[in-house]
Amino acid sequence: MLPTDQKQTPEAALVTAILMQAYRDLFVTVRSESNASFTTQSDQDQAITFLTDQSGAMARHRNALCALIGWDGDVLAARVRRMMDGDTFPPATPDANAAAQERHAEAVERVRQRWQDLKSPRKRPAIPVGNLLAAE
Repeated sequence: MLPTDQKQTPEAALVTAILMQAYRDLFVTVRSESNASFTTQSDQDQAITFLTDQSGAMARHRNALCALIGWDGDVLAARVRRMMDGDTFPPATPDANAAAQERHAEAVERVRQRWQDLKSPRKRPAIPVGNLLAAE
């Protein structure tokens, strides 16, 4: 991370904003409508993948962005995975009122459920093929 007495460059501010937007996308209420002002399930799933993948294109992209501001993207991903699995998700504003804290807790439960859904392999119904069963 940048030392607190060092001013952030515009490029570093942009990278930080990208990472923070992905983090915020974890907690917004997902809308089914396709509209620029809504976050869709696909948007949230991409944020989850971007912030948690251990390998692949999203992990490489996250790590490249993190490296630009002196962060370790693998450490960030490990921390987000631990939060998804039960560690505390810090609220966006530590001094939030009770209603904001309740909304945050509800959002955490929703994103954790989605995380579990994404981690679980899809079960496909078996269909008969001759004397064997095959997945669709």
